[in-house]
Amino acid sequence: MLQPLTSFYGETYMNRKPIALTCLTAGLLIMSSNAQTLATGDSRSVSQPTTPSACETLSAQFTSSAVDVNTPTTSDDTSRVQAALSACENTGKAVVLAASGSNNAFLTGKLTLETDEALVVNSGVTLYGNNSYNSESELIYTASSNTGIYGPGAIDGRANVHTFSDTPRLVQTDGADNFISYNITLQNAAHPNLYIQGGSGATVWSTTINTVPTQANADGIDIDSIENVTVNASNITAGDDGIAVKTNESAAKNITIENTNVYGTHGLSIGSQTFDGVTNILFQNNYIYGKSKAGTASTDANAINIKTDADCGGLVQQVTYKNTCIRYAKHLLIVNANYGSCSGTSGTPQFKNIVVEGAVAENSVSGSYETIAGYNSSNLAQLYLAYINFDINTQSGDQYATNYLDNVSFTPSGTGVTNSTWTESTVGYPSCSFSF
Repeated sequence: MLQPLTSFYGETYMNRKPIALTCLTAGLLIMSSNAQTLATGDSRSVSQPTTPSACETLSAQFTSSAVDVNTPTTSDDTSRVQAALSACENTGKAVVLAASGSNNAFLTGKLTLETDEALVVNSGVTLYGNNSYNSESELIYTASSNTGIYGPGAIDGRANVHTFSDTPRLVQTDGADNFISYNITLQNAAHPNLYIQGGSGATVWSTTINTVPTQANADGIDIDSIENVTVNASNITAGDDGIAVKTNESAAKNITIENTNVYGTHGLSIGSQTFDGVTNILFQNNYIYGKSKAGTASTDANAINIKTDADCGGLVQQVTYKNTCIRYAKHLLIVNANYGSCSGTSGTPQFKNIVVEGAVAENSVSGSYETIAGYNSSNLAQLYLAYINFDINTQSGDQYATNYLDNVSFTPSGTGVTNSTWTESTVGYPSCSFSF
């Protein structure tokens, strides 16, 4: 159940500019004039989606118990579901997968959504991927405009019962404009659950992702090389990044992630690929838990996480994390230009106008710490931090950063690090209502 913040802060912030001093000793808190640009996120006006009407309804012919095994029945539904999708192209309507008596399951290989159509999985119904989609890149694919997946049923990759030799994604968009994921559950992915790449416009709303934290590289949502994306009111348990914004083909910009819970993941992340540039990313009113509700700990319990390196680095700017509640995490705030495990186009990692305001961490695991590390003395990380209260305030690996601090429980310190004060006049500590 989504746990909303019990306090809300306005969008406009003022910065009082104290008199600048000239002392620049690394790690020393000084007064400085400064200016920051807050992220505004998705430039669209986004509202809760509505489920499209049916173009064609298909009845289930399997039970979940028959197909949710390592070697399911040899017959499946691939041909009839794909035929229905082809027939419903350009209708603005949906192929609906419905239960029939005790039959509540569909079993398919790769399915492709065409222009202006959707796939709806009804309540109590699950679409399972068969063994053969292991040889495909994904189970559900779309490169077309105005497509979507809708619930309240589930799409299941069966990685909990079948060993995949390859790394298929569960749902993949490829240059698809105006994609929607609404009120659907994605679960048991072998690799990323939802990968949104290219195009313009995507809305992920009331989407549940439930893949165990121990499933390697099974990111919750990857947002790659696209502009104008909103993720809202969603719950994500996954085996890698909860949400990651990255660039493998072109720039990523104008993205909002809000009112969302992540459990047992590697955090709310930027990177690691940033070589085409990441701009105007707003994270607001989110909860980060370092373990799942079942108690399974993340394999790398990051919370706020910005990562890249020279093998795939570029300019990351105008990123705002606002009102973030953190529990059971280990790496509470990581800004790291030397991530060390990245592939892509080489470039210079640059972090500018990174703002974290209103963050609370509690019940952090043993050995927790924060890292703020720019690339080198010519490419300093630039951070504005306000109203941050962490229960563990150990610093590890800080270097090459210019930080502006207002009511922050820790003080960055290291080679090439300078700290100044700034005044954030309206924000405060978030009031967190943790669910467990």
